[in-house]
Amino acid sequence: MAPIASLVVGPTIDLIGRKKGLLFFYLDMGVGFSIIACATEVWHICVGRCVCSFAIGMEVAAVVYIAETCTKKQRSVLLSILTVSFTFGVSLTYFVGGYLPWKVASGVFATGCYLYFFIQLFVPESPAWLYKKGDVDASKRSLQRLGRSPEGTDRELEILRLSAKELSEKFRFKVFLEPTVWKPFLIMSTFHLLQNLSGVFHIMNYTLDFIERLGTSYDPLSISIIIAVSRVITCCTAGMYATASVGRKPATVVSSILMTLSFLGAGVYEYVFRDTPVGQKPFEWVPIVLLIVNIISGSLAVSILPWLMSSELFPLQVTFLHKTMEVFININLGSERSIGQNLRREPWTSHT
Repeated sequence: MAPIASLVVGPTIDLIGRKKGLLFFYLDMGVGFSIIACATEVWHICVGRCVCSFAIGMEVAAVVYIAETCTKKQRSVLLSILTVSFTFGVSLTYFVGGYLPWKVASGVFATGCYLYFFIQLFVPESPAWLYKKGDVDASKRSLQRLGRSPEGTDRELEILRLSAKELSEKFRFKVFLEPTVWKPFLIMSTFHLLQNLSGVFHIMNYTLDFIERLGTSYDPLSISIIIAVSRVITCCTAGMYATASVGRKPATVVSSILMTLSFLGAGVYEYVFRDTPVGQKPFEWVPIVLLIVNIISGSLAVSILPWLMSSELFPLQVTFLHKTMEVFININLGSERSIGQNLRREPWTSHT
């Protein structure tokens, strides 16, 4: 369902607006978790997960909304906060899904979605979308609600006017064949491919399974929580600094090298002691520490930059379409990712 949603999200939020697109996202995810929380049969859970997965394809609406409502100086920092928020959400999932029954955990997640839906009702619509639809007065009011000064409002309205004029005069479908479009698209698609092949999302979403298969005597849930907290701290500090103050290329190189070395070290350790029983391996903390180093290293660039660079590389006419295609590609490359993967497993035997 997520790949389908990633294809329709562009035309959908372009038609109904960024705000309503986010409202639909929260409502969709809330309904999905509500179905899971109330499930009495296995197929109820399957339906709930399908509903939630459709919402995942709609998540790009948040990126577009932030990019269109913040100032140029705020954009890099605020977009990097998306990764922090995502990381915090995964960490919260470990706490809630790890210590509460799966039905209660699903109910908590559904409640959070409905709460955000209620909050989203009071935020202004994207000024850029309103201006694009010809409602200049509403666009001005939206900018004022977002805290722009009178001078800043006039300046941004002028930018929107010039942007709208450029889009209406120059956009042609043949623009996708121009080197300034297809080259960035290939670069970003490759970046997303390498990002998925690095295992950053696999570890993030299946940390419990990964820790268990390391063959350590440490509690997998406790280690997962430590890793999640480390990821949050890194994203809030070094990750945001690297995003805002360090060049994209050096940040990616350093992040990739550190991830490679840490994974290589963990792999060598596991190979050397592959026949040693659990609890008898020397220095059992070594692969755990290397795994944490890998997660921290990825938070410097590899797990962040592919989602931030579209607005920097693509021409204005096609930025949104390519953002949609990148989400589609990323979701398909990581299609084994699932909703609620950190809820307690075997629900019918553990918590029915």
